[in-house]
Amino acid sequence: MVVTALRLMGCGLLLATSAAAQNEASGLASDDDASGYLSAFKQRALDAALESGARVQGVAYIDDQGRLHERAMFSTEADVRGIQVESYLEALGGQDALDAVQVSDEARCQLWTGSGSESGLVTIKLTSGAMRAASERALHQKQESLLVAALQSTLRAQGYRVLAPVGQKPESYQNTTYARALVGDWSDGPAPDFAVSVNVRMLADDREENDLYINHPGLASMVYVLSSTAKPVKFAITLSFSQPAARRPMGDFRALIETGAYRAFESGEWVIEQDEEDLEDWVATATREFSEATACLPRVFSVRRDGAQRFSIDAGRTRGVVEGQWLLVGDRELMVNNVVSDMTLDTLLMLRVIRADDHRAQAEPLPSGEGALVSQGELLGTLP
Repeated sequence: MVVTALRLMGCGLLLATSAAAQNEASGLASDDDASGYLSAFKQRALDAALESGARVQGVAYIDDQGRLHERAMFSTEADVRGIQVESYLEALGGQDALDAVQVSDEARCQLWTGSGSESGLVTIKLTSGAMRAASERALHQKQESLLVAALQSTLRAQGYRVLAPVGQKPESYQNTTYARALVGDWSDGPAPDFAVSVNVRMLADDREENDLYINHPGLASMVYVLSSTAKPVKFAITLSFSQPAARRPMGDFRALIETGAYRAFESGEWVIEQDEEDLEDWVATATREFSEATACLPRVFSVRRDGAQRFSIDAGRTRGVVEGQWLLVGDRELMVNNVVSDMTLDTLLMLRVIRADDHRAQAEPLPSGEGALVSQGELLGTLP
């Protein structure tokens, strides 16, 4: 009987754990859950600000043990742990304000805990210039395809979803209403979490190589053995990572490739003599540094007001935004620069998605909320 009881208890615990995991995976299920998450985030933001040295004037409160606390400045998390944000801000009496403070790197990771997986949607932009000679164009395209293939493989191996590469807008493209109606708006597709610009440039002579080394002391160099029949070719390659919605650059990585090229005897195609594993290792190192830099960043997207109770979301199902889901929305200063103050806290609200397609969505705020009263284009959202 004891064994049976223990087994039943174990099954009950497993079922409870499974149910909790399902509830957590399904996100916020109701208005109350969304309201509770918003309050909890405000508390976390306030704690992060105080840890980072925020100053608050003229605040007194009684803790849960009946002890009176009076502080002119809080500098540690312990002073405010357990105090509700609403009552804390009410204690200011509407006269004194929480000074704006930029959250430290350590506190930022606590602020955005649970903001989503470390992977995301990445777009690859090809920014290389056009080659005039046919032979140069063929070599350029070959080197570019090798670099893009290594980049796609590495990003996918690290859990990112990668969109097909997008080239530059052609010079002949006319950005008119007719052209957009005929071939669509020339854009980079869906708004991604991150973007990486790929630039491949064939160097004409050694002077360009020397200029590169002068301008970029940390430039990497990959040198390959040149055969007697190969034509010496040098490429300057660059990977530039960014977070578009946040307008945040996330690092430039440059390398100089000294290699050779020759025409295949049977096909006549240009062949580049290159150690592809060496190139893949360099790309993997650059991508790993980029991935580490995203660890404590929210995956943000633009939010615009479309009326008193309606908002447009610049993200859809490709970014994990689906109907019925709740989004945390706030001012750019908080969402990007991690600046916490009474003003940035006041802009926070929860939106429920009421319609979503692949790349866009519409949402409405909590029934009790009036929405953030900030300028158009300054709102950003993220998945809670």
